[in-house]
Amino acid sequence: MRSVVSMDHNQPSMSWDTADENRYEQSIALKIPGYSHMHDLMERLLAAFITDNNEAEILIVGAGGGKEIALLGSRHAGWTFTGVDPSQPMLQLAERRVQEAGIEARVQLKSMTLEALPEDEVYDGATCMLMLHFIQGIESKRRFLSNLAARLKPGAPLIIAAVNADLHSPVYPTMMQAWQDHMLSNGIQPEEWERFAASLGRESDPISSEQMTELMRECGFSHITRYFGAFWVEGYYAKRD
Repeated sequence: MRSVVSMDHNQPSMSWDTADENRYEQSIALKIPGYSHMHDLMERLLAAFITDNNEAEILIVGAGGGKEIALLGSRHAGWTFTGVDPSQPMLQLAERRVQEAGIEARVQLKSMTLEALPEDEVYDGATCMLMLHFIQGIESKRRFLSNLAARLKPGAPLIIAAVNADLHSPVYPTMMQAWQDHMLSNGIQPEEWERFAASLGRESDPISSEQMTELMRECGFSHITRYFGAFWVEGYYAKRD
């Protein structure tokens, strides 16, 4: 069996402040099996819950890239959106997508963290897609999820997706081998795979599925249900208590 993960800590570190938004947009769907399907299901879950309120205000945490806002905005003409992301390059991509979708009047994009949002602003629903694993440390993740819960109305839905992995699990090498084969067969270059594999546990801080669901309960969420899974990527539906 060939080597699956080269933990080369001399690989350049990733920074969202200097992210190549075009490269990200081109590669992310090749890396994650069912990437578009995961977002389509996200929209359908929100739409299934928000049935009586055609003027819902939705919070998009980690809005850089704009995929969630463009998708939700194109399907729900009555919804308005507040998107927050500290990465200016990624927000520039989101701005372009919002303009292309023609939904600028219903979208506010803010270059800030979730914690910087006014505490008196609460929303009818929220998404947080592929962001939580970049928050370092369990206490920081706890503060983040608690802040997210505080900005939702009681009973409001959250759709959250993250890389959830036990880096010390005996199955970890097998899963990574399969994920590597998937990426390389989709045209991801070997050096890009190596950067990604080395980033787990370094630039990113994934936790296990069990830790994820327990943390969400601690932070004020219930009805936690997994709706998507592909290798280590998982999507969850939950409600704010």
